[in-house]
Amino acid sequence: MVHRLSRRWSAVAALGTASLLLAACGTSGGPSTSSTGAVKTGGTLTFALDEDVAGFNVLQATDGEFVLAEILDQVWPSVYVIHPDLKPVLNTEIVSSVKVLSNNPQTIQYNINPKANWSDGVPITAQDFIYNWEAQSGNPKYTDVGGKAYEPASTSGFNQIKSVTSSNGGKTATVVFATPYSDWQSLFAPIIPAHIADKVGFNNGFQTFGSPVEVSGGPYEIQSYSPNEDLVEVRNPHWWGAPGKLSKIVFRFITDDSQQPPAVANDEVNMVNPALASIAFLDSLKGVSNFSTQVDPGLEFQHIDFNESNFYLAQAGIRHALAYGTNRAQLVQRLVDPLTTKIQTLNNHFYMPTQSQYKDNSAGYGAFDPAKAKALLEAAGMKMGSDGYFHPTSGPEKGQDFSLSISTTSGDQVRAEIEELFQADMKNIGVKITVQNYDANTLFGTVGPKGEFDIIEFAWVLTPFASGNQPIYCSYTDTAVCGINWDHYANPTVDKLMDHAIASTSPTTAASLFNQADGLLWKDMVTLPLFEQPQLFGWSNTYGNILPNTSNIGIPWNAEQWGVRES
Repeated sequence: MVHRLSRRWSAVAALGTASLLLAACGTSGGPSTSSTGAVKTGGTLTFALDEDVAGFNVLQATDGEFVLAEILDQVWPSVYVIHPDLKPVLNTEIVSSVKVLSNNPQTIQYNINPKANWSDGVPITAQDFIYNWEAQSGNPKYTDVGGKAYEPASTSGFNQIKSVTSSNGGKTATVVFATPYSDWQSLFAPIIPAHIADKVGFNNGFQTFGSPVEVSGGPYEIQSYSPNEDLVEVRNPHWWGAPGKLSKIVFRFITDDSQQPPAVANDEVNMVNPALASIAFLDSLKGVSNFSTQVDPGLEFQHIDFNESNFYLAQAGIRHALAYGTNRAQLVQRLVDPLTTKIQTLNNHFYMPTQSQYKDNSAGYGAFDPAKAKALLEAAGMKMGSDGYFHPTSGPEKGQDFSLSISTTSGDQVRAEIEELFQADMKNIGVKITVQNYDANTLFGTVGPKGEFDIIEFAWVLTPFASGNQPIYCSYTDTAVCGINWDHYANPTVDKLMDHAIASTSPTTAASLFNQADGLLWKDMVTLPLFEQPQLFGWSNTYGNILPNTSNIGIPWNAEQWGVRES
C-alpha cells in the first residue's frame, strides 16, 4: 500500500515489498482477452504521467513513486505479475517454474529461464536474487558500495528470509525463510540488476539518468529522459521473448491533471489515468472523438486518520464520536456516484470489495449517527456552548470551542470537497474544524511522518497482498517496522494477529487473521475508511490491447502487447 502524493507514492516507499510493485514484463501468455494479432508492429503511444520521477531505483527509499513503477513495468523484471483480476501470475519469461519445496522451513525454488539475460548480455541468475534479498533484508551485515547501509523502501518479507543460494549454474535460486511468509509471491518484484547495482550502488547509483538506468531485463529499455518533459522507452533488442508491438512508448510528465484532457484533444497524449478521478476530468474527455474512458473501483481508499498524540484524540470515545458524525454515504453520493455506482462506503482496512477476502468488520462503528456522536462527546466531559460548539472541561482547550485541524494535499478538488463536507458534519455535532493544507512533499515528507497534525486525509494504495498494511497499523513504538503508523496507535493484539497472518502458509487462515485485526481497528477507531477511490482510465481507440489494471503496477502492466490497431 502506498500513500498518494500528487499521484501516489509507490507501495515500495510506504510499505514493503510484500505490497510492492509487481511490475510486468513479458507475462506468460498474456490475458485471455488480449488479441495481439489485431494490432500492427510499430508506432508510438504517449502516456501522460502526473509527476516526474525522483530517481530510477523504485526499490530505494526516496524513489518509490507509482509513476516510476509504471515506467519500469516493461524494464525491470518481476517473478510474478498482477493481472487485472488482481491475481499474481508467474512471469515465465523470467522464471520458468517455481516450486514450494517445504513449508517447514518454508523453502521456495525459482528455476530461472535459461534465455533470461540483461540487455548488456549478462545472464539473469540466482545472484540477482541474492543481491535483491541482501539489499532489502535490513540486515546490517550486508552493505552498499563504500560500506554504507542499504536504504531500501522496505524490508518486509525479505527480512524473514534466512538464505538465498545458487545452483544449476546460477539458473536456480533457492530461498529459505527463517519464518514463513504468506505473501512470498510478492517478493522479487521488480528485480534490480545486481551486476550493475553492485558497482554503482543501490542507494545512489540510479539517482540520475545514465548507463546504469539503461540496462533492461524486459521487452523495453529506457532510451532517454528529459526532466519535467518526458521519458522514452524503445524495444529492448536483446529481449528473448515476443517483441513489444510498439516501437516506442513515451511517458509525458503533465503534472496538472486539468491539463491532460486538452493534451488528449490536441493529440499530444494517447492515454491518461489521473491521480484522482473527478467529474470535471471525465466531462472534459466526453467531447474527444475516438477516445474510450473506463472507471473502475481501485485498490486504494480515501480515509481520515486521527492522531492519538493529541490530548483529545487519544480518547477512543472522542474518535468514535467523530466517526459517528461523519456522513460517509454523502461523500460517496457527492464524489463517487457521478463517476460510477459500483462503489459504496468502505468497511475494511485491509481488503477492497473487489477482493474475495473482503468482509464488513465495522460492527456498526462506521454508521452515521449524529445523536450518538454528541452523546459520546458529552460522556467525554464536554459541555455544549451557546455558540453551538462543545467546550471541553479539561485539557488544553478547557472552556473553549473544541477545535481540531484537518490536513491534506493543497490544490486537490476531490480532497477539498471531502474536507468541506467533513467540516460541515463536524459543525453539526459541535466540533470546530479548521483546514490546514500543505503541498504533497510537505504533507507526506514532514507533517505526516512527524505527526504534526490532528486529523489527516489522503489515500492508501493497496496491493493484493495484505501483509503490506502491517507498517501502517502495527504499534508505532516499533519504529523499525511500523514507520508509517503516523497516528501513534498501539495495540499488541493487532500486532500479534498481523504477525500470525504474515507467517501463515494458508491464504484462508491469513485472510481470517487480517479480518480479525480489522475488527479491532474499527473498535479502536484508529482511522476511518471512507470509500474506494475510483480509477479513471482513458485511451485513444487507435490503440488495441489496452487493459486497465487497478493494482499498484498500473495500466502499463501489459504494455508489450499495446499496438496500433489494424485498419
